[in-house]
Parts: sequence; C-alpha cells; structure tokens
Amino acid sequence: MRRTGILIAACLGFAPPALALDCPGETQAAMDQCADAAYRKADDALNKEYQEITRRLKDDTATAKLLVSAQKAWIAFRDAECAFSSSANVGGTIYPMVYSYCLERVTSARVKELGVYLKCAEGDLGCPVPGE
Repeated sequence: MRRTGILIAACLGFAPPALALDCPGETQAAMDQCADAAYRKADDALNKEYQEITRRLKDDTATAKLLVSAQKAWIAFRDAECAFSSSANVGGTIYPMVYSYCLERVTSARVKELGVYLKCAEGDLGCPVPGE
C-alpha cells in the first residue's frame, strides 16, 4: 500500500504542466482543445519572431538560407522530441493533450531563442541578425 502511494505521488510530481492549464472544461476533449490552443498561441509567437528575423535578413540571402536550414532542422527536432516525450501515452486518450503540451513547451523555448537575435546589441559580432 505504501509503494502505491509513493508511486502515485511520483507520477503526479511529473505530470505535465498542461494539466494545470486554465481550461474551461474538465473532459478530455476540452483539455485536448486547451492544450492545442496553448500550442497554437506559441506557434503564432514563433511565426512573428521568424518573420521579423526574415525581414531583417532580406538583404542577406546567405544568412537567410542558414535561418531556413536551422528552422527546418529545429522542426525535425521538435517533432522527434515530442514523439519521444509523449510515447508512453500513444494510443491513450491523454496522448493528444500530452503531445500538444510538448509542442507548446518546445515551441515556446524556440521563441525565446529567436528573440535573443532580435535584441542583439549594436556591434555584437556573434549575432547573425542586424539590429534596427
């Protein structure tokens, strides 16, 4: 009995934060939709950052190509990471929520990474994106 309690506590401690989202419904379908909406919000933010970087690189074709290559590689990483991260739930009703949460988490991290390039100081030789 004690082992069961410890196991439940351990599982709850590792539950994805998507379970704590402020979702209007308590059904699995509502939680799936809520997690998907959180991912879409992060994806919109990513697209805005990417478009701004692309705009700033409009006169630097070579660096713009490197950005495209990096983004394609990142998308492959994101998809592989989330497939791995949610693999314990494949076939379960919770899978879409767990997968969407992973997409949101990884995408939000990428937004922060790209945001750094938009805030480089003038003369920063390590920054591939020119300032405004």
